[in-house]
Amino acid sequence: MKKNRFVGRWATFFLIATLFSATVISCKENSEDRVKPKTIADVILENGQFSILKDIMVRARMTDALRTDNITLFAPDNNAFGRANIFSSSVIPDDSVKYFLQNHIIKNRTEAAELKLGNHPALNKANLVVTKTDSIVAVNKSDVVIPNVNADNGVIHVIDSVLVIIK
Repeated sequence: MKKNRFVGRWATFFLIATLFSATVISCKENSEDRVKPKTIADVILENGQFSILKDIMVRARMTDALRTDNITLFAPDNNAFGRANIFSSSVIPDDSVKYFLQNHIIKNRTEAAELKLGNHPALNKANLVVTKTDSIVAVNKSDVVIPNVNADNGVIHVIDSVLVIIK
Protein backbone atom coordinates (compact mmCIF):
# COMPACT_ATOMS: atom_id res chain seq x y z
CA MET A 1 0.00 0.00 0.00
CA LYS A 2 1.15 3.39 -0.94
CA LYS A 3 0.76 6.23 1.61
CA ASN A 4 -0.26 9.71 0.57
CA ARG A 5 2.54 11.93 1.95
CA PHE A 6 1.39 15.06 0.14
CA VAL A 7 -1.12 15.95 2.88
CA GLY A 8 1.50 15.62 5.64
CA ARG A 9 4.03 17.73 3.75
CA TRP A 10 1.41 20.39 3.01
CA ALA A 11 0.37 20.52 6.69
CA THR A 12 4.03 20.86 7.78
CA PHE A 13 4.64 23.66 5.26
CA PHE A 14 1.47 25.47 6.37
CA LEU A 15 2.45 25.19 10.05
CA ILE A 16 5.97 26.53 9.43
CA ALA A 17 4.67 29.39 7.25
CA THR A 18 2.11 30.34 9.90
CA LEU A 19 4.68 30.35 12.71
CA PHE A 20 7.14 32.39 10.63
CA SER A 21 4.56 35.02 9.64
CA ALA A 22 3.24 35.25 13.21
CA THR A 23 6.77 35.85 14.46
CA VAL A 24 7.44 38.55 11.87
CA ILE A 25 4.13 40.31 12.46
CA SER A 26 4.45 40.25 16.26
CA CYS A 27 7.94 41.79 16.11
CA LYS A 28 6.78 45.04 14.55
CA GLU A 29 7.34 47.90 16.96
CA ASN A 30 4.83 50.68 17.38
CA SER A 31 5.72 54.02 18.91
CA GLU A 32 3.18 53.23 21.66
CA ASP A 33 5.11 50.06 22.53
CA ARG A 34 8.39 51.82 23.21
CA VAL A 35 9.38 52.63 26.74
CA LYS A 36 10.02 56.31 26.75
CA PRO A 37 12.75 57.63 29.05
CA LYS A 38 11.49 59.47 32.11
CA THR A 39 12.28 63.12 32.53
CA ILE A 40 12.91 64.85 35.85
CA ALA A 41 9.30 66.05 35.87
CA ASP A 42 8.04 62.49 35.28
CA VAL A 43 10.12 61.12 38.17
CA ILE A 44 8.78 63.80 40.53
CA LEU A 45 5.18 63.45 39.33
CA GLU A 46 5.14 59.64 39.65
CA ASN A 47 6.92 59.26 42.99
CA GLY A 48 4.86 59.66 46.18
CA GLN A 49 8.04 60.49 48.08
CA PHE A 50 7.98 63.90 46.33
CA SER A 51 4.28 64.82 46.67
CA ILE A 52 4.96 68.26 48.19
CA LEU A 53 7.66 69.01 45.60
CA LYS A 54 5.24 67.87 42.90
CA ASP A 55 2.61 70.35 44.12
CA ILE A 56 5.21 73.11 44.15
CA MET A 57 6.33 72.19 40.63
CA VAL A 58 2.74 72.29 39.36
CA ARG A 59 1.99 75.58 41.13
CA ALA A 60 5.16 77.11 39.68
CA ARG A 61 4.09 75.91 36.21
CA MET A 62 7.52 74.41 35.66
CA THR A 63 6.60 70.86 34.64
CA ASP A 64 7.49 71.57 31.00
CA ALA A 65 10.78 73.23 31.95
CA LEU A 66 11.69 70.16 33.99
CA ARG A 67 11.01 67.99 30.95
CA THR A 68 13.17 69.82 28.44
CA ASP A 69 16.18 71.52 30.03
CA ASN A 70 19.38 69.66 30.86
CA ILE A 71 19.61 70.30 34.61
CA THR A 72 20.55 69.02 38.04
CA LEU A 73 17.76 69.09 40.65
CA PHE A 74 18.45 68.97 44.37
CA ALA A 75 15.10 67.47 45.38
CA PRO A 76 13.92 67.57 48.97
CA ASP A 77 11.62 64.63 49.70
CA ASN A 78 8.55 64.82 51.94
CA ASN A 79 10.69 64.08 55.04
CA ALA A 80 12.90 67.08 54.24
CA PHE A 81 9.84 69.32 53.96
CA GLY A 82 8.59 67.90 57.27
CA ARG A 83 11.85 68.89 58.99
CA ALA A 84 11.19 72.46 57.82
CA ASN A 85 7.58 72.24 59.11
CA ILE A 86 6.25 72.45 55.55
CA PHE A 87 3.46 69.92 55.17
CA SER A 88 1.75 71.51 52.18
CA SER A 89 2.85 73.51 49.18
CA SER A 90 0.37 76.23 50.15
CA VAL A 91 2.84 77.41 52.86
CA ILE A 92 4.95 78.91 50.09
CA PRO A 93 3.33 82.10 48.70
CA ASP A 94 2.28 82.08 45.04
CA ASP A 95 4.69 84.88 44.13
CA SER A 96 7.64 82.90 45.58
CA VAL A 97 6.89 79.35 44.46
CA LYS A 98 8.84 79.56 41.19
CA TYR A 99 11.79 81.23 42.92
CA PHE A 100 11.70 78.50 45.58
CA LEU A 101 11.84 75.71 43.01
CA GLN A 102 14.55 77.42 40.94
CA ASN A 103 16.62 77.63 44.12
CA HIS A 104 16.97 73.81 43.94
CA ILE A 105 18.14 73.67 40.30
CA ILE A 106 21.49 74.23 38.63
CA LYS A 107 22.13 74.20 34.90
CA ASN A 108 23.65 71.15 33.25
CA ARG A 109 23.64 67.54 34.31
CA THR A 110 26.17 66.99 37.10
CA GLU A 111 26.66 63.65 38.82
CA ALA A 112 27.44 63.77 42.56
CA ALA A 113 31.07 62.74 42.04
CA GLU A 114 31.48 65.52 39.45
CA LEU A 115 30.11 68.31 41.66
CA LYS A 116 32.91 70.77 42.23
CA LEU A 117 33.41 72.21 45.68
CA GLY A 118 32.41 75.82 46.03
CA ASN A 119 29.75 78.08 44.64
CA HIS A 120 27.22 77.15 41.97
CA PRO A 121 24.56 79.55 40.71
CA ALA A 122 21.00 78.25 40.97
CA LEU A 123 18.48 79.08 38.23
CA ASN A 124 17.22 81.98 40.35
CA LYS A 125 20.82 83.33 40.56
CA ALA A 126 21.08 82.38 44.25
CA ASN A 127 24.35 80.94 45.44
CA LEU A 128 24.50 77.20 46.24
CA VAL A 129 27.61 76.11 48.13
CA VAL A 130 28.75 72.51 47.59
CA THR A 131 30.88 70.90 50.28
CA LYS A 132 32.16 67.34 50.76
CA THR A 133 32.93 65.60 54.02
CA ASP A 134 34.37 62.15 53.46
CA SER A 135 31.97 60.68 50.90
CA ILE A 136 28.98 62.89 51.81
CA VAL A 137 28.13 65.70 49.42
CA ALA A 138 26.22 68.64 50.89
CA VAL A 139 24.55 71.64 49.28
CA ASN A 140 24.06 74.64 51.59
CA LYS A 141 24.49 72.17 54.50
CA SER A 142 21.78 69.84 53.14
CA ASP A 143 23.21 66.34 52.74
CA VAL A 144 22.64 64.44 49.51
CA VAL A 145 21.01 61.23 50.77
CA ILE A 146 20.27 59.63 47.39
CA PRO A 147 22.66 60.76 44.66
CA ASN A 148 22.39 60.32 40.91
CA VAL A 149 18.76 59.49 40.18
CA ASN A 150 19.10 59.55 36.42
CA ALA A 151 16.49 61.05 34.14
CA ASP A 152 16.41 61.67 30.41
CA ASN A 153 17.10 65.37 30.78
CA GLY A 154 19.33 65.50 33.83
CA VAL A 155 19.95 64.09 37.26
CA ILE A 156 18.22 64.31 40.63
CA HIS A 157 20.03 64.35 43.96
CA VAL A 158 17.65 63.77 46.88
CA ILE A 159 18.55 66.02 49.82
CA ASP A 160 17.62 65.79 53.49
CA SER A 161 16.47 69.41 54.01
CA VAL A 162 14.98 72.27 52.06
CA LEU A 163 17.32 74.86 50.51
CA VAL A 164 15.98 78.15 51.82
CA ILE A 165 17.25 81.45 50.49
CA ILE A 166 15.33 84.66 51.13
CA LYS A 167 14.56 86.84 48.14
